[in-house]
Formats: sequence, C-alpha cells, structure tokens
Amino acid sequence: MKPSIKVAVADDHPIYRLGVSKLLEPEPDLILVGQAANGMEAILVVEKFEPDILLLDLKMPVMDGIEVLSELAKRKLRSRVILMMTGAEREKATRGVRLGARGILFKDADPGLLVKSVRKVYEGEVWIDNPILSHALESLVTKPAAPPGLSGQHDARLSGREMEVVRCVAMGLRNKEVADKLGVSEATVKNHLTHVYSKLGVSDRLELILYAIHNRIIRV
Repeated sequence: MKPSIKVAVADDHPIYRLGVSKLLEPEPDLILVGQAANGMEAILVVEKFEPDILLLDLKMPVMDGIEVLSELAKRKLRSRVILMMTGAEREKATRGVRLGARGILFKDADPGLLVKSVRKVYEGEVWIDNPILSHALESLVTKPAAPPGLSGQHDARLSGREMEVVRCVAMGLRNKEVADKLGVSEATVKNHLTHVYSKLGVSDRLELILYAIHNRIIRV
C-alpha cells in the first residue's frame, strides 16, 4: 500500500482551490490537508498540517509566492514546494528555484500533470516540463551575459563526460536513462552529478536544468 501524500494548496482564487481539490479527490494516495487564500495563510497551513507538498501560487495577496518560499526557508519548514505560475510570471521562476522550489508548473497545464508533479516531487525528483523550458524560462536564454567559466557551449569547469551528463539531465533523462545512454553505471552518473553540482554551484537537477538553458548547453 502506497503511503499517503499530504498536499496543501495556496491560491487566492477559490475556484482554483476547488479545482485542485476535485483533482486530488479520486487519487487514493493524495490527501488535501489544507488550503490558503494568501501567503500568510500558506505559512500557517504548512506549520499546522506539515504537508509533504505545497502547491503555491506565485501571485497572492499579503505575501507572494517568493516571499512565502523565503519565509518557509527561514522557519526551516520542510514541505516541498511546487510553484504554480502563469506565463506573465516567468521571470520569477529562477528566484523561486533558488529559494527551494522543487517544481514549476503552468496553471493552465493539463490537469493530469498536476497529479503527476505531486507524486514526482514527493519521490524526491524535481518537476519541470517542456512548456516551462520553452516559455517560462525564455528570458534566461536571451540574456547576453553569462557567468564566469562559460566558453561557447562548453563550461570550462566541466569535463567532456560531465558535459554529456548535464545535457542528458537537461533533456529530462533520469539517472538510469543517462547511464544507459552513456554506457556507464548509475553510480557513475550519480558521482558525475555530485561533481557537476559542486563545480557549478547548483544544488539539484532543477537548478542544473536552468543553468543549462541559461548557458545554451541545450536548446529549447
């Protein structure tokens, strides 16, 4: 029997909160434990119910999603956050990631993706789908400036094999799929990723994907 995944939703639109509730209702392993209509309520809900996953709208009254993420980090609250955003809010995506968001999802995405993202993030993965890569992060790709160490489409800090791993991860491949593609063990892939995270100053796969887009290691 699968463990129950406790979910909370923070959004200032009652209709959207109701929609999330209806989406989760038929899923036996997903339990909606709390709802919030503004950022301050979101923090209180997390403190009270300790949800595994918080579905957090970026644009809310009292405190927006970015402020909520910052406050959750200060209070060392451990709920994993999936940011719910619109195309108009795409410039905030990387700020959210830096503050600990584990997933990003467009609010107009297919309903099934919301359920899928909750399960993936609960399992320790990150969630970022192709529409996000091609639209929400478009501003990153077009920035002319690049961080130190970038040389064309190859970061000088990384070995050739590490660059291959980065490209595979940025394409959405999981560790086992990367290992199969490159003909190495899964443990080797994990070892490469550990080195890559350290060299690039990123903490997880989502930040790595954003880095790869910004520095044009991949094209979207």
